[in-house]
Amino acid sequence: MESADRQVVAFVTGASRGIGRALALSLAEAGAIVVGFARSSEALDALSDEASDGSMLHVRSVDVTSPIEVRSAFEQAVIDVGVPNLLITCAGSAGALGPISSVDPERWWSDVTTDLRGTMLCVQAVLGPMLQADDGHIVTVYGNLGDHGGEHVSAFAAAKAGVVRFTETLANELANTNIVALGIHPGFVRTPMTEHLAWSEDGQQWLPDFKLHAEQHWGVGTRAISLVERIVAGEADELAGRVLHVGDDLERLASQARVDEDLRRLRLRLND
Repeated sequence: MESADRQVVAFVTGASRGIGRALALSLAEAGAIVVGFARSSEALDALSDEASDGSMLHVRSVDVTSPIEVRSAFEQAVIDVGVPNLLITCAGSAGALGPISSVDPERWWSDVTTDLRGTMLCVQAVLGPMLQADDGHIVTVYGNLGDHGGEHVSAFAAAKAGVVRFTETLANELANTNIVALGIHPGFVRTPMTEHLAWSEDGQQWLPDFKLHAEQHWGVGTRAISLVERIVAGEADELAGRVLHVGDDLERLASQARVDEDLRRLRLRLND
């Protein structure tokens, strides 16, 4: 995969399943050099085998909540394939469901740590090489399950709100560089995470409407793949710091932002 006459080198976290896996495979199929990161598992080991012959998809085991592991894994990946010009942080968790009064605090914190701390550590690990090359896109992943004060998903809601504010701050810090940071909402995709929310005992107890909604609206991630392709092509650069939904009209949003500076600000709710 080449964009503007350059080889795309992509680091994708959470690559063993769900959105991360779909994006890692699609980028590799399009010709990018891809390193997929995730906790050690049979699914991660099998990832490179799913790519077609001739594509360049590597895998590396890492716990994204560990600074030492992230630094080591990313440094080795740079040695192996080169400096990334695309980072997509898909690693996340939504296992802590239930009222704040009774939810397991360790499980709650584990979700926040995986999503928010993991995003920060992986971004930090690529910033040095990216800044030296002065080139790249950093894409974080949002989810709106906790928007509008939705009950029983406080860990996920807090983590994702933190991720998007982190992304906005990152974009502002990178404003005078050729590195663009923004967030994406990948749409409603069937993944192990959403299956857990729909069918697990906790999910059916605390999110009783989720199963019906999921089974009526599940997608396969093709629109998220398309959005990332457009981001890599530079079509969203004017919207740095924003969260982009797969259904957004990027040209219209960029045009509006040129007229009204306030429209460059981050919006946590999709209907703002």
